[in-house]
Amino acid sequence: MPFTVQLNWLGFTYKPGGWGKDSAMGADQQFYFVAPLYTDGRQMRTFRTYSSYDNLLLYRTHAEKTITTADLGQGGGVIMYNNFLYYNCYNTGNLCKLDLKTYTITRLALTGSTYNNRFSYFASAWQDIDLAGDEDGLWAIYSTEQNNGNFVISKLNETSLAILKTWSTSQYKPAATNAFIVCGVLYATRTLDTRTEEIFYMYDTKTGKEGHLSIHFNKMMENIQSLSYNPNDHKLYMYNDGYLVTYDLLFQPVVGEKPKI
Repeated sequence: MPFTVQLNWLGFTYKPGGWGKDSAMGADQQFYFVAPLYTDGRQMRTFRTYSSYDNLLLYRTHAEKTITTADLGQGGGVIMYNNFLYYNCYNTGNLCKLDLKTYTITRLALTGSTYNNRFSYFASAWQDIDLAGDEDGLWAIYSTEQNNGNFVISKLNETSLAILKTWSTSQYKPAATNAFIVCGVLYATRTLDTRTEEIFYMYDTKTGKEGHLSIHFNKMMENIQSLSYNPNDHKLYMYNDGYLVTYDLLFQPVVGEKPKI
């Protein structure tokens, strides 16, 4: 069941965005970020960080940063990892890495990735590049023309942003509403109705196996603008039409395999 934390601090009209905690293993789990997109649903101009859950709930004691025009983000695929924000740089196929202590930016091209709404998620525009973190590290979820708009997954070096390895799948990315990665396995979601979502597809980067499944879950609002997993607390963090929502994940062991959702 979804647990609704609150509405983002800018209000209901700021429906797209992203939020969560640091997804690096062992990272400070009292540090939150909230990044509503501008009303065009595209630009990430401003974000806040909070030093505790109570501060997040009460909209207090926050640090608010307005990103310079040259360093704007694009889409809701932002993630916090090891005290950096990673996101799609505005109007490019580049990755941006923003240091939350110094606010300096590192950039690197995600080679071959499409951008500017070419292969975004269904009902979530401008999220051509989606960042993810799990037990195994930092990932980029995206599409390429060469793979016909299907999901492409790349493992990233968190320091240099260099691509360590890439996997191409057969699942068309715009048919999914969002995706997340757990233990190196990509899971994609789709809408069943205005209050029900389904995890319908998976791709295991360790084995190269892909398949379909049917795990239903409820949602508060109709559209999912971002969805990310945190390996420290085993929760999903959803930005749901402006609301900050979490889900607890339960893992079921499978004989001879790692636990699955």
